[in-house]
Amino acid sequence: MKRKKYPLFLLLWLTILQPVFAQETASIDTVNMDEVVVTANRSSRLIEDIPGRIEKIEAKAIKALPVQNVDDILRNVANVHVNRSWGIFSKNASVTMRGLDGSARVLVLLDGVPLNKSAGGSVNWHLLSTDDIAKIEIIKGPASALYGNNAMAGVISIITKEPTKKIQGEVGLFGGSYKSFGGEFNIGGNLLKDNKGLSWGINSFYRQGDGYILVPEESRDSTDVKTNLKEYNIGAKLGYRFNKNQKLEVAYQTSNDIRGQGRQVYENMGDYISMNTHLLRANYQGTFNKTLLNVSAFYLYENEFKQNESIGSNSGKYKLSDRDSYKDDIGLWINATTHLSDKNILTYGLDLKRGTADVSNTYYTSTDVLTYEGTLNFIGFFLQDEYKMLNGKLVFVAGARMDFASYANGRLIVENPTSNTGFTSPFDSVFATSSWNSFSPKLALKYKFARNQSIYISCSQGFMPPRLDDLSKSGKIRKGFKLANPDLGPEYLTNYELGFTFQFFKKLSVEPSAYYSLGKDFQYFVGTGDSIDTGDDVPRPIYQRQNITKVEVLGAEISVNFQVLPKLLLSANYSYNHSTIKEFNKPEAYEKDLTGKYLNEVPKHMVYVGIQWDNKIINTTVSYNYIGSQWYDEWNTTLLAAYDLIDIRFSRAFGKHFYASLSIQNILDKAFIDRKGYLSPGRFITGEVKFKF
Repeated sequence: MKRKKYPLFLLLWLTILQPVFAQETASIDTVNMDEVVVTANRSSRLIEDIPGRIEKIEAKAIKALPVQNVDDILRNVANVHVNRSWGIFSKNASVTMRGLDGSARVLVLLDGVPLNKSAGGSVNWHLLSTDDIAKIEIIKGPASALYGNNAMAGVISIITKEPTKKIQGEVGLFGGSYKSFGGEFNIGGNLLKDNKGLSWGINSFYRQGDGYILVPEESRDSTDVKTNLKEYNIGAKLGYRFNKNQKLEVAYQTSNDIRGQGRQVYENMGDYISMNTHLLRANYQGTFNKTLLNVSAFYLYENEFKQNESIGSNSGKYKLSDRDSYKDDIGLWINATTHLSDKNILTYGLDLKRGTADVSNTYYTSTDVLTYEGTLNFIGFFLQDEYKMLNGKLVFVAGARMDFASYANGRLIVENPTSNTGFTSPFDSVFATSSWNSFSPKLALKYKFARNQSIYISCSQGFMPPRLDDLSKSGKIRKGFKLANPDLGPEYLTNYELGFTFQFFKKLSVEPSAYYSLGKDFQYFVGTGDSIDTGDDVPRPIYQRQNITKVEVLGAEISVNFQVLPKLLLSANYSYNHSTIKEFNKPEAYEKDLTGKYLNEVPKHMVYVGIQWDNKIINTTVSYNYIGSQWYDEWNTTLLAAYDLIDIRFSRAFGKHFYASLSIQNILDKAFIDRKGYLSPGRFITGEVKFKF
């Protein structure tokens, strides 16, 4: 009989170290490792069986955090960077991961359907309130082998609450800094009997505030006014379970808001943005023998209207314009999971998606009208095999996905141009149809030394498609003048990762990870070296999205959780990212070679420390965030200073039905400047009361 051969490091662990840890961890609480996540494999799996870095935030933890928006919840997650520099007055947030910039490189799901828009890759985080969330699952590292588009840095999956009683709900009122106030309600019911019946839910959220002046005092003029906001969202969900193996759910969510941008010249509302978003989705789940089938259909629509007015600082010339954009995404996602045996699970399926954009820019102080449009079509096929060996101690995952995409109906129309837009003559340009494909493989291995002690290694590739805004749009932007690039292609990232999980004495868990990522054909916003006269005080530089040859990210993170006492939890994490352009094929027209430059808007160091103390008098959560310095521009000429924030939340339940809380963000009232040169809101206080039934 042949003896099994093991690697040297494995023999060392088995013979010397494992007995020691086995003795110490025999009584370790297995609740954390027995938790189930859905996002990592598109169907339910134990966390201990996933060879990758997974984070899960439950509703109870979310309720304890001092947050104002859904994206704020992610600030306590290692290697996730949330940029919402104006607080609740920001139009939206940029959420990035693993040393990459741009929110389009992170796929965000709401109950299994994507929120990233094909036109720009951004996400409307105002679709939901924090009280409607049951849990958030974060998958770190490329996940395109299963999810395709935008899952290059990872996946953030938001899962909403389901009613558990015949009728239940809560109503709340809140108020705070800058005359902000609002209310919310959430009501639903579960009418199931013998695994058959209806469930339903309705939720709504309203908020408004007067805001503050964004411009630092020494730079203000008569046109600088307070920001402001009015927003509301409402949603409804209806589900029906046919039996224990089949269910259908239909849901609708809408968000509407108006946000003043802090400048007013002549118009009553000055600069403002109005956003109207609608999401309609349907999901079917059915179990047939050993196969789970999941079918999701969705339609995401967004109408954004933006008004701008200004007076040139030197010319004194008044300008008024608006942008009216209509963007939508429609898709059908189908996946199945078959348990071939107790050791072998197969996941497979296909995704269909189409995104469109129709955007018009009108200049009222001149005759210019600019319109651009385009369509992106996607189809992806994927297959993943999971196999357990050595009595479940060793988990092997191999998967691959093939995506096909096409760009069509691209068009740019310029009517009655003047120097205001930089165009010299009218034209109607139709861009040629183009197509591309992407292959996304994944290999991962996890070995469980003992209960709650494991190591994993993985190699995976992710990609981000070009965005319609970059393929079709030409016109003025904040930095200068943007030139459309209909030949822009997707970018790719290959990630090599090593990670450990250790848990000791039911109290302490440590999760370190290290990774090396190599990006190819990265889309980077660079100056062409040319400039154009747009009627401003000085000529504007011309920029264009281009596929840079290589980007390199060397990163690491570590998370520690220590249950000091049964009701006292200490959490901390540290993230490091060294993100640079490894190679850049410099066109002759470009002013500078970007080789060796750091990726902009990527902090090298991030730290989080949190303390959560539940007690009979008042529950208290304290959060500390440090965000390291980051480069503002691609040429690394302007460095944004590092900053840190301390937030705190007090809460208490009064009987079974009443609840009150007080949250203070940036308790030390530290001011910091964002990439646009605008101020943060400083200390922000919110008080809330709720009635539950």
